[in-house]
Amino acid sequence: MSDFTPEEFEEEKYTEYFSQLQTAYKRAFNELNGTYDSTLIHAIDQQILNESEPHYEGDGEFSIELPDDPIDRLTGVPVSDEKAAETLDVYVEELKTQLRATFDFA
Repeated sequence: MSDFTPEEFEEEKYTEYFSQLQTAYKRAFNELNGTYDSTLIHAIDQQILNESEPHYEGDGEFSIELPDDPIDRLTGVPVSDEKAAETLDVYVEELKTQLRATFDFA
């Protein structure tokens, strides 16, 4: 189990924990890419989550701050806004799961 506080995580996430963050994001992508429409998963990864911000909330819980109007950012993907939003929700939950596992909170 990791022993950082939310404040320590915020200060060091892109220095001390960057490789673990990359691992968690990659695992979430790989987990969903085989289950959901790969074009949509790639678009969410590249057009929304590339500008997301993970935060450690404490007690092993993470949150993901998304850019404003995330569904409006998707281009080149023939999918309804409803389907995109549902898939994004699933992706964010999987990412939180992978962050917990990567930082040994699972």
